[in-house]
Amino acid sequence: MAAKCIMCGKCLEVCPLINATNREELGPRAKADLYSMLREDEFLLTGKDAAKLANFCLGCHRCKNACSQGVDVPGMVAQLRAAHPDFRSWLWKTWLTNAKTLWSSGSSAAKLIPKKFQPEKFGPFLKMLAGLEGGPGLTPFVEIESFPEMYRGEKVLLFAGCTANYVQGRWLMTALRLLDGLGIEVLPGDFQCCGGGLKGAGFADEATQMAAHNLDVWRKAGKPMVVTFCASCLSALDGCKGFVNEAEQLEWAECLQPLSSLLQDVSFTVSEGGPKKVGYHRPCHVDSEDADYQLLKNILNNRLTIQTQKECCGFGGVMRLGAPEVADQANRQCWDKLGGADVVLSGCSACTAQLSATAPETANVGHWLEILGKPNDD
Repeated sequence: MAAKCIMCGKCLEVCPLINATNREELGPRAKADLYSMLREDEFLLTGKDAAKLANFCLGCHRCKNACSQGVDVPGMVAQLRAAHPDFRSWLWKTWLTNAKTLWSSGSSAAKLIPKKFQPEKFGPFLKMLAGLEGGPGLTPFVEIESFPEMYRGEKVLLFAGCTANYVQGRWLMTALRLLDGLGIEVLPGDFQCCGGGLKGAGFADEATQMAAHNLDVWRKAGKPMVVTFCASCLSALDGCKGFVNEAEQLEWAECLQPLSSLLQDVSFTVSEGGPKKVGYHRPCHVDSEDADYQLLKNILNNRLTIQTQKECCGFGGVMRLGAPEVADQANRQCWDKLGGADVVLSGCSACTAQLSATAPETANVGHWLEILGKPNDD
C-alpha cells in the first residue's frame, strides 16, 4: 500500500497533527514509510518503539480521503497497534466494549477526582470522560414551527450511538421527538456500538463482530433507512464490512442518513434571547456535504459566525491515552479558531465530549440537538 505513494503532499495539507505541531515526522507519509519498512523487516524497531509511533495518529481519515492513490494510513496505524498492544489499548478496548456498564458511572466519577490527584498520564483521559456528560446542557433557543409532510409513514431504524444511549439521554429523547414530528415510525432495533473506535485502536475482530450484528439487525427489520445523529458513527457504519454482495453494500450505503438531512425542510424560529455568536466544529469524519452544518446555517443564519475546517478537536481515540500532550496541541488550535463563540455546536459525540472537557469558561458546548426546543403546539 505505501508503495503507491507518489509524494504529492496532499495528505500533509490536511493532517491535523502537522497543522497543529508543524512536525512532518508525525504526518501520514512518515507513518506509511514506517509501515513499509516494518513489513520488510519486523525487527527494525522494538515492539515498544513501534507502539509509541503508532500512538501519533488521530484517526481522522483526512489523509485517506485526500489521497489519490488510496493509501490508507489510519488502517496501517491500526495494524501496528494490533501488532503491538499495550495497557493503554487494553484500557481503551475495555472502555468501549463495556460502554453500558462503565460510561455513566465513569463519567460521573471522573468529575469528582480533583486535578491534583489525577495520574499525570491519564489526567487528559479523565478530563475527556468528565466531558461525556458535559455540563447541565445547553438551554434550547430554537423553536420548531412546523414539520413537512414528505416523510410521514416512513419506517426507520435509529442508530443513537453509545453516548446518547448511556450518558446523553436528552439527545436521544430529542431525536425521537423530531422523528415523531416528521411522522416517522422508529422500528425496534438492538444495535451495538458502531465499532469505529475499536477498529482504529487495532481491534478489527471486535469491530467486525459488531458490524455483523448491526447488519443483521438491519436485515431483520426489512432493510429500512438507518438514521443517526453522530458523524463518527455514520462514518464507521458507512465503512463496515460483512455484506453478502456488492449490491447489498450499496443498499446499506443508501439507507444510511444523518438525522439533520431529514430536517432541512422543518420550519424553525430562533429566540431573540439566543446567543449572538455560535461556533460550529466540523468533525473530521463528516462527509463533504455536511448536512449538520447546512441545517445549522439554515436555522441560525448570521448567528453562525465561526466554523472549523482543518482543525481537529484532539479527541484522537486511543491517542488520547498514548500521546495526550500532542493531542492537546490539536485541541488548543481548535479552540484558537473557535474563540469568541458564546456557544459551540458539533454533530459528533466524541468531539462534543472533548470540546466540553476543554472549553474555556466563556463558551458552552453541546450537540446541535440541544438547541432545539419542543414544537410550539406541545
